Amino acid sequence: MASEDRVKPGSEVLLFVVSGERRRGYLFKAVEAAVYSTFAGVVSGNDLIGVRWGSKLALQRGVAYVLPPNRYDLMTYGLKRLTQVIYPKDQGFIVAISGIGPGMKVLEAGVGSGFLTAALATAVGCEGKVIGYDVRPDAVEVASHNLRRLGLDKCVDLRVGDVKAGVPDKGLDAVFLDMPDPWDALEALRDNVRLGGVAVVFVPTYNQLEKLLRVDGKGWLFISAYELLLREIEVKRGAVRPAPQMIGHTGFIALLRRVE
Repeated sequence: MASEDRVKPGSEVLLFVVSGERRRGYLFKAVEAAVYSTFAGVVSGNDLIGVRWGSKLALQRGVAYVLPPNRYDLMTYGLKRLTQVIYPKDQGFIVAISGIGPGMKVLEAGVGSGFLTAALATAVGCEGKVIGYDVRPDAVEVASHNLRRLGLDKCVDLRVGDVKAGVPDKGLDAVFLDMPDPWDALEALRDNVRLGGVAVVFVPTYNQLEKLLRVDGKGWLFISAYELLLREIEVKRGAVRPAPQMIGHTGFIALLRRVE
């Protein structure tokens, strides 16, 4: 089998461990001298290097599947988190209702650790552009690191700054706001977004959601608001049922359109 189908020294590896009904993923970098601990036993770097992707390894108390990590795996197990991140359950919906696609030019304010930024960059591609702002230099640094790890840094222009003070970017197809006072940002960004363009706002409280109505009819049309809940299903032989814990409230998602 071609070497591209095997784990090489330095490859990032998703080790998905199964023991009885328990399952968990681990993200490692394959290094010969390293030893990796899991709940079902240990794996050495020598056990990983040279094996085919998709292989099954025997552990002391279970088995481990050797998988190439994709972007979702890296976001779940491997990226730095400086702040509370926007979860995948919200990321996908935000991208979907925004209507963005390849080649579009979008702006994000409040990039944080860059998790939503990655979803936006994946949607518009490098033929488009994501312009990201955050008032915290350390957030921009962490987001830059995470985007490089995901191979998306060339699609994103990250800047330290407050969009409420104005930005030079014109003709934006959409703006995405994750910040305490998005209504002020929407007023400042109104002339930067093309007519018919989109704004998607993520806020954690009802009070903030209501305050968004301040911009309704002032160059923006408030369309709708949503909350998404995510519950995992425990799939066990003879006992398939909802998990006792779930990801409940993370935030409200509001959709607005740019109008005259």
